[in-house]
Amino acid sequence: MISVKHLAQALEDWAPLAFQADYDNSGLLVGDPSQAVTGVLVALDVTEEVILEAVEKGCNVVLTHHPIIFKGLKRLTGRTEVERCVMLALRHHVALYAAHTNLDSIEGGVSHALAERLGVSGLQILEPRNSSLFELTVFTPEAQAAEVAEGLFAAGAGKIGAYDECHFSVAGTGTFRPLEGAQPHTGKVGERSAVHELRQSFLVPAEARSAVQAALEACHPYEVVAHSWVAVENTRTDVGYGVVGELAQPMAWNDFVQHVKTTLGLTALRHSPVCRDQVQRVALCGGAGVDLLPLAIAQKADVYLTADITYHRYFEAKNALVMMDVGHWESEQFTIELLADYIRRKFPNFAVLTTTSVTNPMITI
Repeated sequence: MISVKHLAQALEDWAPLAFQADYDNSGLLVGDPSQAVTGVLVALDVTEEVILEAVEKGCNVVLTHHPIIFKGLKRLTGRTEVERCVMLALRHHVALYAAHTNLDSIEGGVSHALAERLGVSGLQILEPRNSSLFELTVFTPEAQAAEVAEGLFAAGAGKIGAYDECHFSVAGTGTFRPLEGAQPHTGKVGERSAVHELRQSFLVPAEARSAVQAALEACHPYEVVAHSWVAVENTRTDVGYGVVGELAQPMAWNDFVQHVKTTLGLTALRHSPVCRDQVQRVALCGGAGVDLLPLAIAQKADVYLTADITYHRYFEAKNALVMMDVGHWESEQFTIELLADYIRRKFPNFAVLTTTSVTNPMITI
């Protein structure tokens, strides 16, 4: 039996909740974690129509990109769309799970899916994440140092970009005196001991800290483990918002516009004044990403493609590139298949369907 909790854990192993923005509300929002999953319906948004579609198709989980609950609910009376959706989900025992800015932040996430559809490759994260790493330092008897390192690696320590099992160690002598009540691994109560130790240091991603701490306590031989955690400011190139990359070949401006419209199913789009005859280097961010514009300019992109650009922000392009608004739903539509494909690979034993309801609340003609 696959429970809602198992499904949530698989999603969070892929897109950790630690990666979501401070304002966000990703994760399991409605439902019993112990409930067995009969099927999953994937959509961009939760609406009453989507929940009823899930019920009709035998799915008791609705998995979306956008969270239905953003602010605290003080009552459930059906007064608002959010309240009605939550009440409907509870009535039909449908769990609601959202993978939002945490999914925006990972390699292979929302912006990567959009870039792939547009044929933009060689991707780098446009705004890499800062302050999401820790340094773990632990003092270990030399004889057990390799075993401790293996245990910490298995829990997620020592992963840096495209490398793993990274750490540094230096030899030294550690001293300690066990007091009454202690049960030392080595040495005697009341006597000072000197032990050949290694000072081992590991970089640990923030999302792995709890698992690494648990592994440290399980595999280290000392009764009291001498260790420290220090937050570091290093930039993580594998986590962040937006991407920048290149088309296989330069495209004439008009051809690029048509390419975007065809790929995204657009009848129209907005952009700042054209300052490029050709387009090859493309920056993009699914959803509302206008605040990343200075980074797109710094990366010398020809075009920055995102959504929800307000009137005055178009002036900020300053002929350094063309800023293009393709629409919020349109820029994130491929997230539906992204989520569905991941769940299908992880759990082949139940149905994973994509919604036939069009939840885009904005119509362009």
